Amino acid sequence: MQPTPQLSFQEVKTRRVFEEICEQIRKRLASGALKPGDKLPAERDLAVEFRVSRPAVREALRTLEISGVVSLQKGVKGGAFIRDGNPALLTQSLQDLMFLGRVSLAGLAEARRLINGMVIELACERATEEDFAAIEQNIAEIEKSEDLPQRADEGVRFFGLIARATRNEVLAMLVDSLSDIIRYVIDQTGRKARPELVPVRRRILKALRARDAKAAAKGMDDYLTIVQEGMDAVPAAVPAPARKTSR
Repeated sequence: MQPTPQLSFQEVKTRRVFEEICEQIRKRLASGALKPGDKLPAERDLAVEFRVSRPAVREALRTLEISGVVSLQKGVKGGAFIRDGNPALLTQSLQDLMFLGRVSLAGLAEARRLINGMVIELACERATEEDFAAIEQNIAEIEKSEDLPQRADEGVRFFGLIARATRNEVLAMLVDSLSDIIRYVIDQTGRKARPELVPVRRRILKALRARDAKAAAKGMDDYLTIVQEGMDAVPAAVPAPARKTSR
């Protein structure tokens, strides 16, 4: 793939040079001059165009890589490529804020309850028969499995399927991120079987099919109340997970 031409970067004159480089590249993304899959010019060419040192360019590219904006690939056909975007970075950021004490587990749980309440009502309006079938299959997978980690995976997917039924990708990302964090905390503090959730899932699906937003919201609230039980006593120090940049 050839480098994207005519990006018209400007000479950098600020004290923190690499931040200005990052900002200019982000602005090209916002304007549409750069798109996912595009390859940035070579490091030496960027240094000439920005009129900065190559180490400054290298630092900027590494910063953008950590942020999930670019992918740095080695080899003859390597270079810096604009990524498609990774929603898992949102999960990582929220987790980091929780471990740093900037947000509380209670705050995340409350946000999850509020967001899922909105999501379930919107899903009642927009869900299709294909969505209902996928949720039905998901519930069946949960019910037939005796493996707790697998049931947990499918439980996270249950929320994700409902969120995707809203046809709103932002809500889907938020639901996935919050579900992943709560699931991680539960795993670290002791997971146990929740057979009482089985009829609640069925009740939620029945309400979705009936387009009964009030009943669906009540079912979702009951579900989250059961999941939340005991989490108020979670130890303050929950060990941080290993770094993951893809779901």
